Amino acid sequence: GLALLLFFGMRYALAPLDAMTSLARSITHGNRGQRLAPDRRDTELGRTAAAFDEMLDSLEGAEARERHAQQSVRRFVADAAHELRTPITGVQAIAETLMQTTARLSTEDRERLLVTLVGETHRAGRLVDDMVDMARIDAGLSVDPAPVDLADAAREQAERVSVLHPLLELSVHGTAPAALADPGRVRQILANLLDNACHATPDNGWVRVDVTSTPGWVHLTVADSGSGVPDADRDRIFERMVRLDDARARDSGGSGLGLAIARGLARSHGGELTLLPGEAPGATFRLSLPMAPHS
Repeated sequence: GLALLLFFGMRYALAPLDAMTSLARSITHGNRGQRLAPDRRDTELGRTAAAFDEMLDSLEGAEARERHAQQSVRRFVADAAHELRTPITGVQAIAETLMQTTARLSTEDRERLLVTLVGETHRAGRLVDDMVDMARIDAGLSVDPAPVDLADAAREQAERVSVLHPLLELSVHGTAPAALADPGRVRQILANLLDNACHATPDNGWVRVDVTSTPGWVHLTVADSGSGVPDADRDRIFERMVRLDDARARDSGGSGLGLAIARGLARSHGGELTLLPGEAPGATFRLSLPMAPHS
């Protein structure tokens, strides 16, 4: 009788271990999502079962993130190939036309084709450069931070953009202590933000840059008088290869990577790039970077 009592007692005591073993075997055969969910966590076996569940949560979470990353890479490669096809096809068509009909083309037509050819090659080159930058960001971009005056950098970029968009009113306001950032990468972030704002703003509109600071941080906002960003697109505006139909068309030459690169570069510095809510009439993006020490 005592032996039988001991047998059933041991079976009862070791039941959680049997459940753990069965669950592990079930997971090995591809069954996901099951947990031990112990009723009591104040015993050794209960704590072990809870730790086992936490381990499964962590492993399945990592597996899901890896699966999502792989899907993102595949989608990015497919989108990039689609984007490259257009300028490459254009280059091929123009080159064939020039080779086959040069003798019959007027000087004006020939120059027009050559200008278009150069434009298509530049477009493909910009896309490749953006893809390389995105790959470097994904791999963990190394930056060389130094004190940077964001107001000066913004004025420099505004002068460049004003030449390309003479019908827009561009202005830079405010001052702040120096930010701690890679000067070349900061210029790239600002160029992407201003180019994005100008493409989103119709002629005779305005783009305004403001530089401010809070303890430990330097902020730069880029606001425009364009049509803004619909609520449905606020979360996806920073995704790769995303263009809003009315403001960021392919014929503007953009790759759809500008904002994704700008945010990736900001985060590489320990900063952030966000789209501020409720700003009218257009969109307002805010770049936040760490303040340089002793500035």
